[in-house]
Amino acid sequence: MKNINLFIIVSSCLSFIGCVTADSISPSDVKAYKTPNNLILAKSLNGKDGNGKEYLFQPAVPDALIPHSYMSNLCTSQEGRFFQMSKSDFRYLKGTHISALDNQSLASAMGTFKCASKKSWNVSIEPTSSRIGGINQPLNLVTLKTFVISDDDVYSNVSAYQSKKNIEDNKKKQAIEQQQLKNKYERNLIINAPKPKDIGQTICKNTGLSEFTGTIVLGQATYRQVDGLVIASLEGFSNDHTNLKINVKGWLNNFNQISSGPNVLYKQTPLESGRVIWDDKQGWYKCHY
Repeated sequence: MKNINLFIIVSSCLSFIGCVTADSISPSDVKAYKTPNNLILAKSLNGKDGNGKEYLFQPAVPDALIPHSYMSNLCTSQEGRFFQMSKSDFRYLKGTHISALDNQSLASAMGTFKCASKKSWNVSIEPTSSRIGGINQPLNLVTLKTFVISDDDVYSNVSAYQSKKNIEDNKKKQAIEQQQLKNKYERNLIINAPKPKDIGQTICKNTGLSEFTGTIVLGQATYRQVDGLVIASLEGFSNDHTNLKINVKGWLNNFNQISSGPNVLYKQTPLESGRVIWDDKQGWYKCHY
């Protein structure tokens, strides 16, 4: 079912001669305006209060591209070259960040821009709010503010954007590396999973352990949770091959040596050398200790 609001907007636009769209603006339409501020005021790009104007951004009605189109065509009318110095870092955005703000065409129309001409100038086109409106089918609505900025502000914005981008890129890189390590670890678990022919070999498991703190409260020993490596010898399998019979050797200490004793527990079982237990085979793998 078509969105009633969107239908009304499109119909209204088509019914009036001269309805402004981003694609309909040309250099000849704006050549009479000498500065970007003149154009911003004349076309009410920031609304009546000057704090920003709400635009629709839908495939059929991408009105949020209008401020960029006006500024770009003004620059062309002045025989200049209009280009994006940095994308928006959403520093002025209040409230919800809707997914439409990440659309490539809209992202290319927001941020910091320079008009390189005989009389160069700079503008920022920034989202100040965004929301989902409409009935039945959602409509993307974005409030944009267009304003002139100095060269110093341009390079400050570029620096801030690049710094934020570097942080985000590093986070993405770390996430990818962590996922690769996880995939490698899981592959190794599958490849080195103990099999019946491996009885007598050493097996290991990375897992959470309980370590005695050295403190006894009301007669009860207290423990802290730590990550550790349990080391054991494989002695057998259950009939359904889902559980292992293992002979505990101990755990790997900070000196890369095997320690054993009652002060470290695995599933409430002290990791004392020679203790035989049954455990789920999940997570165990062949190792060399």
